[in-house]
Amino acid sequence: MTAEHLLRLGGSDWSIWKQSVLRSAGFPAADVGRLSNVELAAAADRCATGEGSRNDYQAAYERATTQLSEQIRRIARDPTFREAVAWQNRALIADCVDKAAAGEPRNVRGRNHESAIASYWQRYCVKNDTIGFFGPVGWANWSSDDAATRVTPGPDLLARRTTYLEVWAVDAVARALEQDPKLIPWLPPRRINSFDLVGRTLHRSSRPPVLLTEAEAELVGLCDGTRTAREIAEEILWSGHPELCTEQDVLDQLVALRDRGLLHLGLEVAVSAHPERELIERLERVGDPVVREQVLTRVGRLLHARDAVAAAAGDEAKLVAALDQAARVFEEIAGVQAARRPGQTYAGRTILYEDTVRDVDVHFGAAVLEALAPPLALLLQSARWFVAEVTREYRKVFDEAYELVRARSGDAPPSLAAVVAAATPQLFFSLRELPRPVATVAEELQRRWQEILRPSPDTPCHQVRAEDITERVAELFAAPEPAWAAAVHHAPDLMIAADGPEAVARGEFLLVLGELHLASNTVESRLFVEQHEDPSWLFRADEADHRDRRVYLSSPKHWEAVNSRTYPPSALLSPRYTYWSLHPDAGGTPGEPLPAARLVVERSDGRLEVRTRDGARRFDLLEVVGELLSAATVNGFKPLPPAAHRPRVTIDRLVLARESWTLDATDLRWASIKKEPDRFLAARAWRAELGLPERGFYKVPVEDKPVFVDFTSLVLVNLFAKAVRRTAEARQTTFTISEMLPDISQTWLTDGDGAGYTAEVRVVAVDPAAGATAVDPLIDGTRARPGAAGPESTDPRTGRNE
Repeated sequence: MTAEHLLRLGGSDWSIWKQSVLRSAGFPAADVGRLSNVELAAAADRCATGEGSRNDYQAAYERATTQLSEQIRRIARDPTFREAVAWQNRALIADCVDKAAAGEPRNVRGRNHESAIASYWQRYCVKNDTIGFFGPVGWANWSSDDAATRVTPGPDLLARRTTYLEVWAVDAVARALEQDPKLIPWLPPRRINSFDLVGRTLHRSSRPPVLLTEAEAELVGLCDGTRTAREIAEEILWSGHPELCTEQDVLDQLVALRDRGLLHLGLEVAVSAHPERELIERLERVGDPVVREQVLTRVGRLLHARDAVAAAAGDEAKLVAALDQAARVFEEIAGVQAARRPGQTYAGRTILYEDTVRDVDVHFGAAVLEALAPPLALLLQSARWFVAEVTREYRKVFDEAYELVRARSGDAPPSLAAVVAAATPQLFFSLRELPRPVATVAEELQRRWQEILRPSPDTPCHQVRAEDITERVAELFAAPEPAWAAAVHHAPDLMIAADGPEAVARGEFLLVLGELHLASNTVESRLFVEQHEDPSWLFRADEADHRDRRVYLSSPKHWEAVNSRTYPPSALLSPRYTYWSLHPDAGGTPGEPLPAARLVVERSDGRLEVRTRDGARRFDLLEVVGELLSAATVNGFKPLPPAAHRPRVTIDRLVLARESWTLDATDLRWASIKKEPDRFLAARAWRAELGLPERGFYKVPVEDKPVFVDFTSLVLVNLFAKAVRRTAEARQTTFTISEMLPDISQTWLTDGDGAGYTAEVRVVAVDPAAGATAVDPLIDGTRARPGAAGPESTDPRTGRNE
């Protein structure tokens, strides 16, 4: 029986959530055409083939540069564009956008400004980034009963917009407040989550234990993060410790323990969408009314500045002024700069951000679901196999790490922290690089799909029927149930190529697979959960899929991936899950985490298990490190290898891979031509020689994300040439170009005025094993996880991918 939150994928065992995230651009797709010039492109093509003269081309070039400068001026003056840039890089308004808006000459500096503006513009028009009003969050509903697909836009682009404080900014304010000695009695001391106090011995996750005095041990034991230092002092003074005779003695001892790194004494907050609420709640407990008023007033200044930014939404000039004022207020209060990690992706660089909800109602009916189900089920089967193979690879990795650590620890069971540390080099990943165990499986995934599909490089399109490859997929991708809880979810991004919403309703569409995020529910990010009309629905759905099985590693805030908007930590954490903490700065889970210092690793029946030192709880090792494995695996799903030319590959009506070309940047000598008209002319000839489409996306190793190119656009070709030159200078010079699919005219998501927007739907797919039985991570003999006992099957078992 399918759970209430799920829809079955056709005749397969796979299911999807009835609700999906709708990601879209915030500017109409057709507006990117303001950067193109088909007249210039045609003149260049005629000149290259001898059908037109160089003089004609040069004249077209002069006209094109004049038109481009005018378009850049108009874009730079566009209030909506200026507001979007202000949110992302407000210094660019004065340094670049204002100068272009004033009509600066097209000299070296002017062309640099032109490129910067074009780079932002193309992103706002054709990239499905989820950020601010230029990448609003939406939601789509799926139905298997109603065949119709409906897209009903509201009168405005946005239904809601909210301004948030970054958690690092709130922590910076908290640290500044802590410096006031009058606040110390009201601070809530707490034990370090990864440490374990046993009697007078404080075990630390990755350092030798510390033997405390009786008074110190009692103090640490009382630090629960709820009681204030003064309340703890009142309680411990009854114990009669001779070294703790007064409240000040206790406060001094707490400060000393903090300075030794043995407990937390401060106002640091957990990662959340509204971290300021936790800070205010703690400050409101300050018993001294004078001190309480002082600290709340300081925080209130920042909240007032945040509210002024929110009130300025829709007015770029007011927004820039409000953002500047908020930065000044923050720096006065916190004593640090109002920005961090310049240029990094997902860095939470500024103190404030905005997320929004798109004003649209989207309903996908049975016709879309029926077209999606057969091919997607096949891909999900291979994703399950991938996870199983990654499982096999990482069991070997952790076996080696365990033996390495055990050789050093003697008879004592190795600590979990030490084993994880030894395996960490094989867990490292980035947006550009897979860990070695995952890369090994990814290569085999490609080999098997290549054997199934057999695409020919000599054709632009290669299509197969799902029914013709079903048996072969089942044979090559047979796999057991996922080895860790997060792996019951996969999250494919789907696009629809259709000539408007009416075409989708008529069944005239093509489905396009973007990324398939493996072993992860990417909808659990705070930016999505916060913008749902009923977050409890998402919570219940996620909990129903995981039940009691999930063992969650509490994320340390010092990880660069951690910020207020995105995962980690998940925004869908249940008290039913088991939590553990490896790092001193981890926290914010709904249940008290097991400290890593309490966890050891031992071999049982040939498989590694994690247990508490007293043996009361036991877990399969891969379940405990499952969040790390999901992060390492999520980007691995690339079913077809790159090729000099790879055709568009379609299973039924689902495009598995767009047509693409793999190139070497050192071969594109035209990219280094100094004179702009000559470079554009050569670029057009090169495009024609390779048979590239006019529009596409290129992925270079020096950039994290694909970038749009239109070969009829002088400025976008300039940006492409610059990326090629940077790539040629790098050690890895191979890059890819893929067709744009859906193309600009194939937009089904519209606003109230009928303008089309690029969009994708992020689906949550659920492994059939998730609903088979109630599962639990404990393997102590009373509640056994199915499949946890016994030796591994000799059949191929794989793992994960993105």
